Amino acid sequence: MKLETDEKVINYIRKRITDAGNIVAVLGIEMLTEGGGYDLDSNEETYRAEELYGYTPEDMLSTSFFNAKVERFYRFYKNEILTMEVNATPAYDALLRLQAQGKLSAVISQNFHGIPQGIHFRNVIELNGNMNSNKCSRCNKVFDIQYMKNASGIPLCDNCKTAVRPNIRLIGERCDAKIMTEAANACEAAEVLLIMGKNMYHDRIEYNTDPKHKQLKILFSKEKHLTDRRVDFVIHDEIQLFLPAIV
Repeated sequence: MKLETDEKVINYIRKRITDAGNIVAVLGIEMLTEGGGYDLDSNEETYRAEELYGYTPEDMLSTSFFNAKVERFYRFYKNEILTMEVNATPAYDALLRLQAQGKLSAVISQNFHGIPQGIHFRNVIELNGNMNSNKCSRCNKVFDIQYMKNASGIPLCDNCKTAVRPNIRLIGERCDAKIMTEAANACEAAEVLLIMGKNMYHDRIEYNTDPKHKQLKILFSKEKHLTDRRVDFVIHDEIQLFLPAIV
């Protein structure tokens, strides 16, 4: 399939990636949707969820909702989040090639579905946690994702009979300062920053760097009219088509 990005832009990005020794990939919503997931922040999904559950995904994935309406939280979470299958795409293979070449220094994941099975990155920074890990808020006992899926109704700790909490950052919670600093430092040091989709639920990492640091910032987005002055290029091609073509 022919890429719609201008050939001159493709060649320029290809050369910068070839010459770069430090590349950082930020996995956003576009990587999730290309792998078979869906954007709960889209207008269509927001409307569908509100019709089905009486609340928007942004409402239900919040700390206040979990604390006040845990049964409704888990009805949504188990139906919509735990059943969402996200698979590897050729874009992940391209990133693994960059890692094998010693160029990929970090992968920053904004999605809480984790890295697809069979894909192994050496340095993964999970900004919003990982749904594969869960724990009791009272005794800190850890439970895997199968325990959450198999539980009838609210997943309860088998010790405390307290609701088990997914190890994800809910809306209204601050990102762990140590993790945020690690991500910011990785972005700052990168020669090429690959931003693979807009951030989920309007969370943002700032990509500011020293003006003397000639960093190439590339944002991938399906939104045809999206522009962003903080980046050098906005690519509307699918990541799974574009990235293998330039690596």
